[in-house]
Amino acid sequence: MVAVLIVAVAAAAAGAIKLCGVDESAVDACTPYCKAGSTQAAPGQLCCAKVKSARWSCLCDYRSALSSDIDAARVMDLATKCKCDYPPASCDDN
Repeated sequence: MVAVLIVAVAAAAAGAIKLCGVDESAVDACTPYCKAGSTQAAPGQLCCAKVKSARWSCLCDYRSALSSDIDAARVMDLATKCKCDYPPASCDDN
């Protein structure tokens, strides 16, 4: 899935540009769930709404660019937890 939601969006300037179907507002909405050490049980509704249009296979290409304060496993869980269409089973499936 997306092991790059956060980095992909950071690379896309200040919400004006979408990268793989997500923008900076998705990062803001999903950070509480994806932050390393988060105990949040599930991503919030706003986060899920923001990642619905993500192109998960595209985002997998950026997974190595995640910062160390982001839990890659939680980022990858977003597609399933948010019931997004067509997420890859894992980024390794690409």
